[in-house]
Amino acid sequence: MKKQYTVGIIEDEVIERQALRLILSQNRPVLQVVFEAEDGNSALELVRRHNPDILIVDIQIPERSGLELCRELRMEKYAGLIIISTSYSVFSYAYQAIKLQVVDYLLKPTGEAQILSVLDHCISLLEQAGQKKEKEQLLEEHMSQARYEADRRLIQQVLEGNGQMFPKLKELGFPEDGSWQAAWIMQAWNTPDEMDAKAKLSLHSSVCRVFQPAFFVFSRIERDRILIFIQPQETQELFQLYGMLRCYIWSLKQIAGQSAPCYVGPVCASLAEMQAAGTGIPEDLYSLQITSRDFVGYTCFDQYPRAFSRDNYAFQMHKIFRLLQDNRVKYLESMVLSKFREYAKESPQKFYEYSRIFLDALLSFCDSWDLSPVLKEIGNPELLKDTKRQQKMIRDTLAFQAHALEKDVDASMDQVLQRMYKEYSSDLSQAAIAHQMGMTQTYFSRIFKRKTGKTFVSMLTEIRMNRAKELIAENKGITMGELTTLCGYTSKTYFASLFRKTTGLTVNEYQRWSEHEA
Repeated sequence: MKKQYTVGIIEDEVIERQALRLILSQNRPVLQVVFEAEDGNSALELVRRHNPDILIVDIQIPERSGLELCRELRMEKYAGLIIISTSYSVFSYAYQAIKLQVVDYLLKPTGEAQILSVLDHCISLLEQAGQKKEKEQLLEEHMSQARYEADRRLIQQVLEGNGQMFPKLKELGFPEDGSWQAAWIMQAWNTPDEMDAKAKLSLHSSVCRVFQPAFFVFSRIERDRILIFIQPQETQELFQLYGMLRCYIWSLKQIAGQSAPCYVGPVCASLAEMQAAGTGIPEDLYSLQITSRDFVGYTCFDQYPRAFSRDNYAFQMHKIFRLLQDNRVKYLESMVLSKFREYAKESPQKFYEYSRIFLDALLSFCDSWDLSPVLKEIGNPELLKDTKRQQKMIRDTLAFQAHALEKDVDASMDQVLQRMYKEYSSDLSQAAIAHQMGMTQTYFSRIFKRKTGKTFVSMLTEIRMNRAKELIAENKGITMGELTTLCGYTSKTYFASLFRKTTGLTVNEYQRWSEHEA
C-alpha cells in the first residue's frame, strides 16, 4: 500500500479550489487535501497546524501575497514541496519563486495534464526522500547498536581492570592513566522485566546525549538500572565537577523518572581506582542514604573536604529555602548573585560548593525544578569570572519558580477555599493550613489576600456568618448555643458580637425578620 501524502491549497478563487480538489480526488487518491485557504494569514496558521507535504499556492491572495507567505514559511524551516500557481508571467515573481526553492511555477489557465504531471513529480520526490530517510534511520540504528556494544565491552574491561582499552581511550582524548576524573553513576530505572532491543538502544542514545556535551560517556542498560562510566572532556576543579554532575544527573533523572534513586561513585584518577569503585556500587539503590528530594546519593561526594561546614551548609540551604517559601525571588536572586561574586573572588572551591547548596535548595523545594539554564553554564570556566553570566544563570533558573508558583498558588488557594467552605465548623487556623502547604504564614497571608481580596479570618467569618443565616432560615427554633457550635465557635458572646457586626442585627432580631420575610 502506497503512503498517502498531504496537500494544502491556497487560492482565493472558490472555483479554482474546487477544481484542484476534484482533480486530485479523481486522479491521485494518494494525495489527500487537508486544508483550503483563501488568504495568506489563515493559510499560515493552517500550514503550521497541518504541515502538509505539498502546497499549491496562488501569488495574488488577500492579507499577504503567496510569495510573502512562502518566504515566511521557509524562514520557519517549512520543508514541504511548494507549487506556485499564478496568472502573472512576471520575471521578478519567477526569480523569487526559484530562490524559495519551489518545485514548479504554473501559469493559469493550467490544464489538468500539466497539474497532474507536476504532482507526479512531487510524489516521486517525496518517495525518494522517504527512502533516503529510511536508509538514514537504518544506518543510525546500526551505528547505535555498534556504539552500545562497544560501550558494554569497555565498561566490562574497566570493571575487570583490563588495560588493553587504553589505546582506544587515548584515541578518544582521554588523559593518561593517573590523571583521570572518572566516576561511576548508577541510575535506577523502573521498567518491565525485559526491554526489547529497540527500547534499550533508544534509552542508551538518550543517556549519551545527556552527558556528551561535557563528558566522555559509556553506558550499559541492565534490567532495572543503568550503569554509566563518565570522564570530563576537560579537566575540572573538583567542586566544579560536583556542580556539573549535579546538573547532569538532574537531566538523567528526567529520563529515568523523578522517583528513581541514583548513586554517584567517587571521582577516580586511574583504572585501578575505577575498578575498586565499581565493586563498591550498592546492589540495592533504594537503601541509599538520601540527602535531598531528587534522590541523589551523596555518600561518596561527602568523603571529600567541604568548603563549608555541615552546619553552615544547612544554614545557607535553609535560608534559600525560606526565601523560596516566601516567593521572594528578586531578593533571592540578589542574595545568590552577591554570594557568587564574593566566593568567586575568595575561593573557586567555595563558589562551586555554594552553587551546589543553591541547587540542593531548589530541588529540595521542588524536585521538578528546571536546571537546564545551570546545565548550560556550570561547566564553563568563564562563569567564575563573568558576573553577567552568573546573573543570567540565576535569573533564568529562578524564572521557573515564578511561572510554576503562579499556577500552583491558584490551585492551592482554590483547595484552601474549598476546605474552608467544607470544614468551616472545625477549628481552622491560618498557621496550621500554611504549615500543611509548606508556606510561611506571611507568604500564605499575602497570596490568600491577593487571590480573594480578603484576609483568611475575614473570609472564614463571612463563610460562617452566611451559614448561620442559612441555619436560622432552615430551623426557626434553633438556639444560640446550637448556632455557635455549628458555626465553629466556642463562645456564644463572641459569636453574637460577630453576627451583629456582620448583619447589623442581633440573632433574635434576625430570627424575627426571617420569619416575617418567610
